[in-house]
Parts: sequence; structure tokens; C-alpha cells
Amino acid sequence: MIEDWVALFDAWVRANADWAAPVTFVIAFLESFPIVSILVPSTALLLGIGALIGTNMISPIPVLLGCIAGGIAGDAAGYWLARWVGPYAVRKRLPRSLRRPYAWSVVVFRRWGWWAVFIGRFLGPMRAVTPLAAGVVGMKNASFQSANILSAILWAPLMLMPGSIGGWLARQLGEDPDPMAIGATIGAAVLLCFAWLRLKPRLQAMVKTRLEARPGS
Repeated sequence: MIEDWVALFDAWVRANADWAAPVTFVIAFLESFPIVSILVPSTALLLGIGALIGTNMISPIPVLLGCIAGGIAGDAAGYWLARWVGPYAVRKRLPRSLRRPYAWSVVVFRRWGWWAVFIGRFLGPMRAVTPLAAGVVGMKNASFQSANILSAILWAPLMLMPGSIGGWLARQLGEDPDPMAIGATIGAAVLLCFAWLRLKPRLQAMVKTRLEARPGS
């Protein structure tokens, strides 16, 4: 179901390349806006857009800028929403699956502040509640927005890069590729994927342990 929807979306972007940047902005906004990010397959859509960049079907710079702007706007909107509705309303309306990450995020924010916002964008469960936690604990707008902007500048290319590399490899193989080249490409992709799956939990555990440690300890 989701795969079919993503395929239809990719086909639409191919036929409407001039809309790629605005569409990327919307997707990045939804990926960064609290709670909504767990309901929309934004990551898969951004990977698909990255693949179109790799095949030279859409221009990379406007799309990258749209992704950065969407990430910034999504987090900023979540932050101001939390400031507006208050902590009680935020806790009451959170889905049950996000209450534990939210509580942990609040504790992290009280200890680490700016770095919690910056790193939170790159941690899956925490990204869905990072702006809410920042707004609830009353983090200053200037501090939040500086971490929001800097993290989005790094986050956007990381989201688009895997798809772009895949699209570039597909373009290099051509329409009638050598079977040996196909095998080597698939093998390299599998090894990279396996290495990332092994490394990702360790990196997240390391970051979480560091964040939970008391400052100065």
C-alpha cells in the first residue's frame, strides 16, 4: 500500500519537475512537525526525491534548499505550538507510544538544552517530540532556532544522499548494464546497509548515554 503510494508520488514528481522543491518543502515540514512525522512516510518520499536527483531528473540545489527550509519550519511550528497550548495540553494529546520518548526528551532538555535540540533531529523517536519538549520547558526562542537551523542544514543532505547515490549508480549502469557491475553494486549496497544497521543502534545508544549523563560528570 505505502510502496504503491510512494511509486505514484515518484511518477508525479518526474512529470512535474518544476514542483519538486515546493513538494520537498512540504514533505520535510511533515517529517519535522511533531507527531505527524510518524503518520506520513516522509523518509521514503525523501529517498525517492533523492533518487531523482541522482538520475539528473530534477535540480539538486532548489530541492536541497526546500528540504532545509521545510525541516526548519516544521520544528519551529512544533515549538511555537507547544509554547501556545502549554505542557498540560501537550501531554494530554500525545499518543501513548510517544509519551515515554517525550518524558525522556524533557529530562534531556533540562540538562543539555541547545545540544538536545541539535541532536534530537537525528534520533528517530526523539525527533517526533523534540520541538514539543523544547517549547514545554520554556527554551528561549533564539537558542532553539539556532539549533533548529544548524541541525536542518546537516539533516537535509543526509536524508537525500542515500537516494541520490542509488540514482547515480543506476545512471552509471545504464540501460543495458554489465551483470558483473550489477552484482558489484548490489553487493556494495548490501554491505553498506548491513554496516549501517549494525552501527546505528550503537551510535544511538552512545548518544543517549551521553545525553543522560549529568553535565560535568
